[in-house]
Amino acid sequence: MNHIEKFVPIKNHFESFGYRMEDFDFDRPWGGFLVIDENQAQKFADQFFEGIDMEELKIGGKLSPKILIVNPNARLSWQYHHRRAEIWRVYQGTVESSDHMMIIKIH
Repeated sequence: MNHIEKFVPIKNHFESFGYRMEDFDFDRPWGGFLVIDENQAQKFADQFFEGIDMEELKIGGKLSPKILIVNPNARLSWQYHHRRAEIWRVYQGTVESSDHMMIIKIH
């Protein structure tokens, strides 16, 4: 199985909820991501972030709901965006986060 084939079942899983994928990229060093149709942002929020109004998160009038698929033991770098708000939720697996002072494990 090549590296792209391992992501297809994940993409199919989220499409089974009725989400339309605008884009995807499975060639990142840490894994890949799926971009959900912006018109489904509130549906996505209702399913995975109960009680969040996606309209309140719009910066510059656009939303870009994404699902990150991170390979085991891979690392993401922390980035700050002036024109984008981000909220994260762990859907499956364990995530470890560090601010160089403290390590937090999230299941």
